[in-house]
Amino acid sequence: MYGIYTSFRNLLFDLGIIDSIEYKIPTIGVGNISTGGTGKSIVVDYLLGKYKKKKKITTLSRGYKRNTKGYIKASESSNAYQIGDEPFQFFSKHPEINVVVCEDRRKGMNIILKNLPNTELCIWDDVFQHRFVKPGLMILTTTFKYPFYKDEILPIGNLRESKDSAKRADIIVVTKCPIDLSKKDKESFLKSLKPEEKQKVFFSYLSYSEIIKSDKDKVDINTLRDNEFILVTGIADSSYLVNFLKNKGYKFKHLRYSDHYNFNKQSVDKISSLSVNKNILTTEKDFGRLKPKIDDRKVFYIEVSLEFPDEINEVNFDKTIEQYINKD
Repeated sequence: MYGIYTSFRNLLFDLGIIDSIEYKIPTIGVGNISTGGTGKSIVVDYLLGKYKKKKKITTLSRGYKRNTKGYIKASESSNAYQIGDEPFQFFSKHPEINVVVCEDRRKGMNIILKNLPNTELCIWDDVFQHRFVKPGLMILTTTFKYPFYKDEILPIGNLRESKDSAKRADIIVVTKCPIDLSKKDKESFLKSLKPEEKQKVFFSYLSYSEIIKSDKDKVDINTLRDNEFILVTGIADSSYLVNFLKNKGYKFKHLRYSDHYNFNKQSVDKISSLSVNKNILTTEKDFGRLKPKIDDRKVFYIEVSLEFPDEINEVNFDKTIEQYINKD
């Protein structure tokens, strides 16, 4: 029934019965057809880092699991509970950009165009199913280990809509690939993926920083080597970070929570009791929600970024994005 509903809804948009608005300014949408954990926010963060010095950027997100509603533009007084953890991460890491949240993407864009007219590039986070607006360039993310073509639609699997919906993407970014991905494995993946002729596919892997940060300072990650620490994660898939830390030989206790977890008194008390005389390490996304709840403890976070290996990708990802941004 869910599949019938989403397919019928998409058909109405495809036929133009329901209107999907395009905008004159460059707009890049990032999304997926899975329920989460495909690295959307990491792709957005990558784009912000690459182009914030070249363009005046505004991001538009839903602000998932925030405690507020409606249109909000992030400010210095904003926190992760008011605007959502991922928008708060974008704003904290890239204060030069405008960060906006609004459930209604069309309403959000109307206000952006009116109140932030200097915007030269708008990046929409988690927008694949929000078809009332249509980005000039759509990026679909899927993981190498759990690609959408091996999945099934809800509730049997984790797909928000049918696999055929992937054809709406201009670019497919395969995230969380092995660092030593072979050309043979790449070709096998592409054969199963069956991209449209118009689509470009890029393979990427995660790269964790060797520097960990708190709200006031930053230190080498190897300072964690000497003593056991507490790792706290509230993301869809923490296995890549766990394996990264284990491969370094670190000793830690992992407290794993659900994606976008709202740390309550019970979880905070548990983290506090287990972290006596120990460092706490968390993800960059979780830091904005966790740190305000454990203000009396030293909480570090580790940054993660994307790498697009030239030996696997025949076409340069950055140049592809720049060609779209500068096409006019």
